[in-house]
Amino acid sequence: MFESLRILVNRPMPSRLTIKQSLAGMIAPPVCSLCLAAGQKGDECWGLDLCVHCETACPRIAGLCPRCAQPLAPDCLNCRARPPSFDSAHCLFRYQAPVDAMVTRLKFGHELVFARVLGILLSRSLQQSASALPECIVPVPLHRQRLLERGFNQSAEIARHAAPRLGMKVQPHLLHRVRATPAQSGLDAAARARNLDHAFGVDRERPVPRHVALLDDVLTTGSTAEAATRALKSAGCERVELWVCARVLRHGPD
Repeated sequence: MFESLRILVNRPMPSRLTIKQSLAGMIAPPVCSLCLAAGQKGDECWGLDLCVHCETACPRIAGLCPRCAQPLAPDCLNCRARPPSFDSAHCLFRYQAPVDAMVTRLKFGHELVFARVLGILLSRSLQQSASALPECIVPVPLHRQRLLERGFNQSAEIARHAAPRLGMKVQPHLLHRVRATPAQSGLDAAARARNLDHAFGVDRERPVPRHVALLDDVLTTGSTAEAATRALKSAGCERVELWVCARVLRHGPD
C-alpha cells in the first residue's frame, strides 16, 4: 500500500498539453476524416483528424528540383528550358490517392476539416526543413465570383491553419484576382498560361513584403503560381517561395 502511494506521489505532473488533450478528447476526440478510425493526438490540443495508416498512405515526394519541384533527371530540364518566376518550391505530397480525395472533398465537398489536416501537415513539413521562413503567407486568391459560389478560398483556409503553427501571419488581401477566368482543369499548359495572363493584381495601398510564401493547394503546370508571382514581383516583392500541398508530377519541360 505504501509503495503504491509513494509511486503515486512521485509520478510526474502531466504537461499542460496533455491536460488540454484529455479535456478536448472528452468533447471531440480526433477522428480520421478519411476512414473514420481514431485520429492522432501528436502535439495538437484537438489532435489531428487523420489516422496513422491514412497519413502513411499519403505519397510524399522526394528528389524534386528545389526551384520548380519537377523530378531531377539528373538535372532539371524544366529550369534549364524556362526557369519559373518563383524562387523555390516546397511540395508536401504527390497528387495521388488519398491526397487527391482530400483536396477534392475540401474544394468541392466543403469539408473544411481537410484544410486543417493539410495545414497541420504542411506546417510540420516546413518546420522540418529548417529554412528561414518568409515574412508572411499569401494564399492564391479566388475571383470574387468564384469565392461567392464556393463560399471560401481553400488556399486561405489551409494558410489559416498553417500560419499560427509556424509563427507567421497571413495576408489574404495583398494579392487579388482582377478578372474571372475559366477553370484550369482540362486545359493544357499553354492554354493555362494564356488563361491566367494578367489575372492577378496587388493592393498598392498595402506595404508589399520583400519575402513571401505563396500558398496553393495543388501545383500542376505552374501557370497559376507564375502569374501570381509576376504580379507580386512587379509590385516590389523580391523573393517568392511557393508552398503547395500536392504536386501533379510531369516529365520534361513545361
